[in-house]
Amino acid sequence: MLELFIVSIQTALPLCLAVSILVASRAHAPMERQTVAKLTFASTAIGLLGAGVFTWLRLNTPHVDIPVFTAWAGIALFITMFAFLVMLWLFGDRDLHDINQGMRHRGLTVTAILAICTSALYYAVPYFYSTDSIVHTGGSVFETASLLRLAGFSLGTILAVVACWGYVQCAKKVPWWVRTLVTSVVFMAMILPRMILLYQQFATRRIVPSFPGLFDIVLWIQRNEAMTQLILVFLIAFPGFIALWTQVKKPPHNPAERRLQKADTISRRQFFGLSSVLAIAFAWSLTDGKRRSEYVPELTDLEATTLEGDFVYVDRLLVSDGHLHRFGYKTANGVEVRFLVVRKNEVAFGVGLDACEICGDSGYYEDKGKIICSKCDVMMNVQTIGFPGGCNPIPIKYEVEDTRLKFFAEELESHEKVFS
Repeated sequence: MLELFIVSIQTALPLCLAVSILVASRAHAPMERQTVAKLTFASTAIGLLGAGVFTWLRLNTPHVDIPVFTAWAGIALFITMFAFLVMLWLFGDRDLHDINQGMRHRGLTVTAILAICTSALYYAVPYFYSTDSIVHTGGSVFETASLLRLAGFSLGTILAVVACWGYVQCAKKVPWWVRTLVTSVVFMAMILPRMILLYQQFATRRIVPSFPGLFDIVLWIQRNEAMTQLILVFLIAFPGFIALWTQVKKPPHNPAERRLQKADTISRRQFFGLSSVLAIAFAWSLTDGKRRSEYVPELTDLEATTLEGDFVYVDRLLVSDGHLHRFGYKTANGVEVRFLVVRKNEVAFGVGLDACEICGDSGYYEDKGKIICSKCDVMMNVQTIGFPGGCNPIPIKYEVEDTRLKFFAEELESHEKVFS
């Protein structure tokens, strides 16, 4: 769940941030609102549909080349974003919704709508592509593990959408030059590293000339991608701080103005609080949360067994401490069949292969007294270990003797294919 939550934030944040800023930057007269909204919806839908089709083809056919797509979509994104930023600075402090729309109003709206299409196309591909990790191969969307991953992915997406909505609302309350400057820095932080990587891709194919230090720059960008994401997180919260700081405080002339000022103050504080909390949440997600999600637990070493004829014996005292113990049996073909034992109560043990029918031979580990599948992170109910179904270890037969547990070598041999 945590892993998909982090992935969702990393892929949804650039997409939502780019589209939301561009939507908020459109200029139109009040009577043109519906027309511009329809054009915006069509532009967004075209971009998302194109990204969805490309992702489906990439996942299901061998006929899609990601570098080629990145090159063409990246060029289109760079051109439309550059045109939008130029028009944004030329627009200056004019009213976006002036009833008399001039050429600069039209130019800003057209470039914003075109940039929405290219942004949706470019940034939605990694977002859609990451949904493939929600349901693992051979699994079902209705499995507990899949539902948890879906919940984590959905939560990350919702937080990204809310954060970007808050950013846009805060940006409306700051001076035009602050809004324009922050918008420019956000898009430069999002696009410039991508364009350098794209240039390096073209230089590798000898389409454009290379230059000394290009490889070092590319390496630095790849190593500091997390820092770029943290910069975006900070910039999301920045307009909220500026909106709170630049609030106009003048004596009200009547009770109506006093109420309006009070409502404006409350609104600014609420958006500042929202953006600050979400920025902290994103910062944790991209640092400590990412580290936790990428943590790969080490499986414990296999413990000693005794082979006597057709039976494999395990010391009963060794496995009576309530913790997970892993053992191995080498078949005639040299394949190591792993099995595990954990005590359920005074007279019963949970016994099974160190593998399940869903996740294969990925194995299990113990964390804070819980038995967990190392592949899907599902926590086992110790009382159900030894029974078939779900992500439970594949059950095997055993017998309890006075001082030992007895396993059958023939049965372990029959499970050779699980580990080969």
